Amino acid sequence: MRIETLLSKFAIKGINYDPQSGGGKALLSAEEQLAVVGLCWHESPVGWLVLFVEGLRDVHALKQLQIATRGETLRLMEDWRGVYPEKALTALCATAIAEATQQNGQVCPECNGAGKVLSKCNHQRKCQCCKNGRIEWTQETRFAYFDQFLPVTYSRFKRYSSILINIIEWLIKNKEIVIIILDNQINLEKKDNQI
Repeated sequence: MRIETLLSKFAIKGINYDPQSGGGKALLSAEEQLAVVGLCWHESPVGWLVLFVEGLRDVHALKQLQIATRGETLRLMEDWRGVYPEKALTALCATAIAEATQQNGQVCPECNGAGKVLSKCNHQRKCQCCKNGRIEWTQETRFAYFDQFLPVTYSRFKRYSSILINIIEWLIKNKEIVIIILDNQINLEKKDNQI
C-alpha cells in the first residue's frame, strides 16, 4: 500500500515537501509520516488491511489482503498431502477474509439485517434464519460461502476446514494486534492530554 493512500485514509491531505529541492523531496520519511498519524503499520500490516476492508470497504486494501492471505494459505498447505485445484486457494482466502471482516456474521438475506419479517397478514415476526439480522459463522455457513467459489462435497470441505480455521485465526490475531496498539496509543494520548 502506498504511503499517500494510507495517510489519506486518516484525512491527512498532503505531505510537506522541501521548498529548496523544487518540491520533489519529502521532508519526512515514510516511517516519520506514519509516526505523525500515530500508526505502527510495521507491527501488523495484515491487521491494518483487515481493518481497512472491514471498516472502510477499501478495494485496494482487499486486493493487498488477498495477496497476503494467499501467501499464508500456501505456507500452511506446504505439507498438504494430495492435490488441490487453484480455486481451492481462492475459496479458502475469500472465506477466511469474509469471516475475519464480518465477525458478527453476514447480513441475513431474508430480513436484510432487520431481524424481523412480515407474515402474509402483515404481522411482524422474528426472522427464523438469523439472530438479530446476522447469520453467525458456523461450519455450515463456512461451507456455503466456500462452495460459492469451489463447489465440492461437504466431506471434501471438511478436509480444507482445518486450513481455513488456521487462516481465520491468523487474520483475527493480526487484527487484534492492531486494535491493542491503537488502544495503547489512545490511552497514552489521553494521559498526555491530562497532564
